[in-house]
Amino acid sequence: MRPLPLRARVSARASKKPVSLGELGKLINRRLDKTSNEVENDKSKLGSELPDTPLSARKARESSTRAPVSRSLSITRNSQHEADEEIAELTTVADKLVRTATRTQLYANQGWKHAKSLRGDDVRIESALRAAATSQDALKLRASFNSTGGETLDLLEEEETSVLHQIPTGTLVEIRKGSLTTTGIVIRNALIEGRSFSVTLTITGHVIEHPESEVFFQIPKMATYSLTRRAGIGAMPSSRTETSARVEILKAAPGLRTRVRSRNPDEWSTVTVSEAAKFIMRRRRQTVASLFAMHRYLMKHSEEFVPQISTHCLAQTFDVRPLSHLEKLRVVKHMIRSASPAIDAFATKARGIMAVNRKRRIESWNEPPKRTVASDIDYTTEDRLILDVLQHALRRHRDVATDPYALIIASVLKTLQVDADVIDTVVLREVLIDLGHLAPWEDMVSRRREYELDQLPEDESPRVAAQNLIVKRNLAIRPTPESSRPLGPEDFLPRDPVEHLRHDFGNMPVYVVDDIGAEELDDGLSIEEIPSEPGSAWIHVHVADPTAVIPPTHVFAQQAYQKGMTWYFSHRTWPMLPTSLAHSKLSLGARSKSGEPESVLTFSFKIDSAGNMVDYRIRPGFVRNLQIIDYDSVDHLAGFPNLKPAQPFEPECPPNITTVSTEPIHVRNLRLLADTITRHRIRNLRSSDAFVAVIPYARISAAEKPLYATPLCYPKSFRFTGFPTIKYQVLSQKSQEVGSRMVVAECMKAACRVASRWCLDRDVPMLRRTSKPPVCLGDPEAFSKVLEARDSDGFVDFYLAQKANLHVPPVEHTLDPGMHWSMGVPEGEGYIRVTSPLRRYSDLVAHWQIKDALLRPGASPLFSREWLSKYGPEIKEKERVFKEAERTHYAYWTALYLKRFMENPHATADRRNPLEELTATVLSHTFVERHGGNVRTMCHVPALGIKAIVTLPPGTMPDIGDSLDVRLSDIQVGLSSKVHVLPK
Repeated sequence: MRPLPLRARVSARASKKPVSLGELGKLINRRLDKTSNEVENDKSKLGSELPDTPLSARKARESSTRAPVSRSLSITRNSQHEADEEIAELTTVADKLVRTATRTQLYANQGWKHAKSLRGDDVRIESALRAAATSQDALKLRASFNSTGGETLDLLEEEETSVLHQIPTGTLVEIRKGSLTTTGIVIRNALIEGRSFSVTLTITGHVIEHPESEVFFQIPKMATYSLTRRAGIGAMPSSRTETSARVEILKAAPGLRTRVRSRNPDEWSTVTVSEAAKFIMRRRRQTVASLFAMHRYLMKHSEEFVPQISTHCLAQTFDVRPLSHLEKLRVVKHMIRSASPAIDAFATKARGIMAVNRKRRIESWNEPPKRTVASDIDYTTEDRLILDVLQHALRRHRDVATDPYALIIASVLKTLQVDADVIDTVVLREVLIDLGHLAPWEDMVSRRREYELDQLPEDESPRVAAQNLIVKRNLAIRPTPESSRPLGPEDFLPRDPVEHLRHDFGNMPVYVVDDIGAEELDDGLSIEEIPSEPGSAWIHVHVADPTAVIPPTHVFAQQAYQKGMTWYFSHRTWPMLPTSLAHSKLSLGARSKSGEPESVLTFSFKIDSAGNMVDYRIRPGFVRNLQIIDYDSVDHLAGFPNLKPAQPFEPECPPNITTVSTEPIHVRNLRLLADTITRHRIRNLRSSDAFVAVIPYARISAAEKPLYATPLCYPKSFRFTGFPTIKYQVLSQKSQEVGSRMVVAECMKAACRVASRWCLDRDVPMLRRTSKPPVCLGDPEAFSKVLEARDSDGFVDFYLAQKANLHVPPVEHTLDPGMHWSMGVPEGEGYIRVTSPLRRYSDLVAHWQIKDALLRPGASPLFSREWLSKYGPEIKEKERVFKEAERTHYAYWTALYLKRFMENPHATADRRNPLEELTATVLSHTFVERHGGNVRTMCHVPALGIKAIVTLPPGTMPDIGDSLDVRLSDIQVGLSSKVHVLPK
């Protein structure tokens, strides 16, 4: 005989003893952990384990349950299939259990307002209690107590009455009245006009009175009886005893402690599925069923919980929407549902503002960018709420969860008479620009909350001000001999720990080669001939040495760890290390201004006449003779061909040659440096099977950099005029790896190989970047055919590589000296990044580790293998996030530039227009069929350096590399920008 499902078994005992959610939860958790026989033994215990119920309640249930049910439920399970069905049934009930149990709002820890101690926690809760007592936003279930703190209800002492209450004091309850919900702990029971009422201290600190029929969930014994008696029942605690008791009660209530920790109701936080399940069922062991049920609950309640865009699948992390966002969203939703006149009043005002702003934008099209506050525009409270909700809605959203803003935004934009077939973030961005709450040049990518980029200008940012204060205080301290006083988190090193090991390179010229206007100068190059060995030379890569100042424990080091790297964008840069410190002490050339030598960590390698690296060394050093020069000037002096990036919308510009010394020694050194490293590069290329697939790509730069973000939810709107001067360039990998850029890049690669070899010789653990060669997914000879097409510089046609159907494994970070295929590094040698410690934290770690090995040879390493192994995946994730952000950023700015070019109301008839004759090359064999039979696929427009979506007629199946004459059909500028083309 097949066993009854759990739901039927529980129902079968309903005539004897009612089943509470708490007991059902216990049963579920037990059943998922027991064997089939143990589950069978538990079935007969279901009725006897449940608590006693008042006689009147039991008789009422018996009268409503007429059908007799057999007591015996002990049935032998005959197959594993039936066991699986039992677990599935338990999972379903567990899902419902947790969805009921987790109505309490979750707020992850957002920091400490007071000292992180038990007393600090108490202070925050007391503050919440005082705020609750004076506020008027308590749940209006019934008129509460008077504000004097006196007890006005006819209270019944539980131990002295014959009336048994089903909700004992100390019970955590969820209370619902209509759409209103709150959670709290019962502190008294009362009879009012013959009805049973409870007095509950809510998680917001309010004291409310409510009928017990409005309680929909309860967990008993969350607070002791004596503690609830001491809490009092007044709106305001009448004594210190009552205050202390309420603090203790609320500390036990799920939700309050995390809720009051939020320093700002506008801040987002995060919670994982595991944390949420532990929070709700903290006294129960987590099971697969409870975790899955919690996941489903969080996914369903998308108003409060938002699955993270790119990391949710692995980390199971949800963003928790700020309380202020929720409140505003619900108010505006209510305004729309109730057809509030405030909506129409806002729409009338907004349409006028939008029309004026559009006209101003057209009139000032070619002017410099400017932002001023529109102080003559006044908003009502309702207007401000609607505008805030519109701005909150402009963020990325996954289609797998319901967007709580979608219908609200569609309704508001409809009243604004916005002409659009589809209401999405592209349209919303345009509306906010027309309203004066986004700049026409606003960068939407860097505003993403998950990137945590400070949007305030440097002179207004509290974070930057705090950093500058630390720098100023430390630089004012005179260097002193080493003391026994331990370093604090804001203390620089009192002296250079490797000063006695530094090699003085004297007056040897050091060529610091970078772009004009480079913000951080990380490295310089020197060449040193060996008279006794014709054709051989030492190349020295001198790298800036921030670890001479910053210890690993410094607050700047911890901030660098969190950020991972400097973020370079077209409109603004977010440095990894404070700009004030980099410009005054760390960047190459900073000390030279005051006549001091530059501290460097130098990676030297000897190249023989055949291009082999035959020796290497690492030394801390001093350099004095810096020659700061740009790439174009090096090309000019060394005689390299100057391959300028294409500028499709502007006439070609002459090379940017700066004023540099043309002394014969510098010309000779630069040519010798280029010849030596080129010889080494050719040697490596011949001994490896690496290749580079070339495809042009667009890069945008703003002349008015930095461009600051528009303040979010500002109480006033802005007037924007003009637009930044934007340079649109199309680059290729090949143009970036010839001439002076090739020389610098190859020297940096060689320095990274030297670092790995040096650490291997001394058994110093380090993280290395590794990559495996491509894997043939089709023709096994495809890889060989691609290699045969490789030119003398290692480049192959991009579409040939695409057709070969090769899978290139991603870069990994390991302690082993593995192959780095794309760099031509063989197995057993390894590759450690060390040349950019001002902008990459992993390079800082490598410098600290190398210096520690120099100071304490043979000792335990500063960074252990275990720490490095854990840090490896973190580096990979930070690099992935930055690359995705960079790709999206440039896609946004190229789409914005193209859209402005096409819509320019002041375009002259003789302007250069590269959009008139465009060709596109098919990139993929993947085709997506659309309505009407049309198909879409990805293509590349080489003249513009962009990828686009091409829509083709039904049945069209072009091959990878096929060219099409196309025209731009649609440009979507938004959170995820896209360019669409159509065949001509």
